[in-house]
Amino acid sequence: MPLASALATSLPTSRATTLVSALAAILLAWPAPASAQTLAITGATVIDGTGRAAMPDATVLIVDGRIAALGAARTVTIPVGATRVDGRGKFVIPGLMDANLHLYLNGDLESLITLEDRYHEVVLEGAQIALRSGLTTVFDTWGPRAALVKARDMIAAGQAPGSRIFLAGNIIGFGGPLSPDFRGASAAHVSKAFAARTNATWEQGTGRELLWMPPDTLRLAIQRYTALDVDFLKYGGSGHVDMNFLSFSERQQRAIVEEGHRAGKTVQAHVTSPESIDMAIEAGADILTHGDISGPRYPIPPETIQKLLARGTAVSVLAISKRQLEALQTHAPKGVLTPYMTIAATNIRNMVRAGVPLLVSTDAGVQDPVLLSESSTLAVDTVDARVKLGEGHFNAMVGLEEAGMAPMEILKSATSHVARAYKVDRDLGTLEVGKVGDVVILDANPLEGARNYRRIHSVIKDGKLVDIARLPVSPVISNKKTRP
Repeated sequence: MPLASALATSLPTSRATTLVSALAAILLAWPAPASAQTLAITGATVIDGTGRAAMPDATVLIVDGRIAALGAARTVTIPVGATRVDGRGKFVIPGLMDANLHLYLNGDLESLITLEDRYHEVVLEGAQIALRSGLTTVFDTWGPRAALVKARDMIAAGQAPGSRIFLAGNIIGFGGPLSPDFRGASAAHVSKAFAARTNATWEQGTGRELLWMPPDTLRLAIQRYTALDVDFLKYGGSGHVDMNFLSFSERQQRAIVEEGHRAGKTVQAHVTSPESIDMAIEAGADILTHGDISGPRYPIPPETIQKLLARGTAVSVLAISKRQLEALQTHAPKGVLTPYMTIAATNIRNMVRAGVPLLVSTDAGVQDPVLLSESSTLAVDTVDARVKLGEGHFNAMVGLEEAGMAPMEILKSATSHVARAYKVDRDLGTLEVGKVGDVVILDANPLEGARNYRRIHSVIKDGKLVDIARLPVSPVISNKKTRP
């Protein structure tokens, strides 16, 4: 019998009522026993990602994977038995996000051949490298759909550690890795069957043939693709190898966007020129992928930047540090990317000044140490690398800082802006009661310098401390040894 009930039966009614009321008040004030998954971060400075001022000496209470309380230490009651994380001298921020990466980016022939049945293992490796570096959520914008789905679902089911994955699968209108859109010349060195099989693994019925379709026929193809297990859509507004070419017409783009929205998915456009940027805005795309890239000569026109603001279109940007831009200009002055990134730096500064919502984005993947060591552009690739998963987002935030972005806005560009653009901000992107308990604990204040994002002390995902020291668990690529 409960204590209060037992006491009530042994006392006169008036005295019992008084005593039970007093006892109930005491019990309500006493900390309740913790559930199986209760975690409290105490004494930290919390920067919640909303833009509100940092909160010193705060407590974050996470119960069963969701934030149950957050506030000044004196206002939050911690249940008995909760796991406590000492946050004194630490800085607590939302889990970081990369709006545009590729967990399987290894399109060299050796990897495509030897790992054909193991793509999902590389995806898991990438998700674990990302999580180790504070990326609790990532958005994969081009890759082998089935492998991405398998890894995503394994992580979601708790069968493997890793960042939370949202995926697009193919870039609609692009071919696979052995098509003219990527490494078409490599197809001559393998059988036609292997090349076709590899490309089909990526394309899933959304390859270059869609460029020929009138809008109504294209709608049917998009409907078939949205019925597959993808989280959002990405289409090619301009070319990949031939970045100066426009891909889909305005009518076709509107058809893709409308069908994606009808299926409840966000839609983003791969853009690489001023006109492709403008066409994607007019089509209603939610996000412009690497929308800072406008070619080697012409920056984004001011009127287009104003249109971005007016429409509320988010732009993922490939920000790089001044050090990497200088390395490009010094060691690869005639390289393909050098003029593009030079103009992109101007575009980013202009968009920052105008207040366009920018998203941290890297195009990063799992880097092969052997191929890196043999790279003809090694002097550039090793300076504040953008495309190295686990490093690129840190360097991107430094690049945004150098472009004049305010410290709080830099944090939002890697958290709440990304969540809002992808329409997952109901659960992710900020530290607020009711949201998922994705947290990064830093040893230094990120508002005092973007390089402090590297100072990771702990990572918490879904309310659980991550053993980042053991990640990646079973590396396939990143552990390759180079010759002495």
